[in-house]
Amino acid sequence: MTKPSTLNKGYLGVYVVGSQALISTLIPVIVLCVVGKAAALAALVGGWIAVLANLYFAIQAFRFSGARASQEMVRAFYRGEAGKFVIVMLLFIAAFKLLPGVRESAAYLFSAFFVVYGVAWLAPLVLRK
Repeated sequence: MTKPSTLNKGYLGVYVVGSQALISTLIPVIVLCVVGKAAALAALVGGWIAVLANLYFAIQAFRFSGARASQEMVRAFYRGEAGKFVIVMLLFIAAFKLLPGVRESAAYLFSAFFVVYGVAWLAPLVLRK
């Protein structure tokens, strides 16, 4: 049986989630300067929903390494993906129920979410170079 390792071996996961955290902090600043407070808050929440969900996935996915841990790795990926889906659902529900004005700024919420989510696809390409 293989023991789980820490996230520091998964430098790609740290790089991707760190890049997402940076982008999800920059987007609301830009939106605040261009549009206003309500839209910036929605963009901040949308970006951080993506970051928190991917952080959970990275913690799960990079727990195991090595050929002997292949079964555990597959299970960890499934667990991470399922948990990420649940986290995204719950945080979107909480955002729409608890934050005032999010419904009016939903476009910024979802736009920031998808932009930050897209960073997960682009960051490995940048790291490779």
